[in-house]
Amino acid sequence: MDSHLSPVPWNTRDLWKEANTCLAHSIRQNQPALADAYRHAHQIRCHLELIFPMMDCLCRKTCPYCADICCRRSWVWADVKDLIFLHLAGIPVPGQQLLSRKGDRCRYGNPDGCRLDRIQRPFVCTWYLCPAQTQRLRKVPADMKMISDSLQQLKRLRREMETSYIRAVT
Repeated sequence: MDSHLSPVPWNTRDLWKEANTCLAHSIRQNQPALADAYRHAHQIRCHLELIFPMMDCLCRKTCPYCADICCRRSWVWADVKDLIFLHLAGIPVPGQQLLSRKGDRCRYGNPDGCRLDRIQRPFVCTWYLCPAQTQRLRKVPADMKMISDSLQQLKRLRREMETSYIRAVT
């Protein structure tokens, strides 16, 4: 397959390794200039860890009973913000991109859920709430507001982290 034609970035082992090697190198070379990016990554991690228990609970209460599990039918991958976050936060990067081409299933999914730690998953795996999860959250408006506000904050922080990273390395 011509990887340069794929909509999935870094879709081969070699491209994935090269992307992560280059990112790690750019971080090492620009360490002092990356203070803001590191701060944003830390804030992102804190926000994620705050909502993960609720997200895990939602998954436990909905996914086992779903006939069309999102993780099995969606095609998502790690984007550059995901990789920047993992590297800056010191979180182990998955061994490969989630999938190789459009139409593939995520290589980390299994019948019991995702084999990646929640913190290692692409952000889309956190922010997407299926209709069943959204319906459940609507029954507890305070939880719905907390999740919604946190996800908006995370989106903003991810943009700021990426911008800080780009400014520091260019």
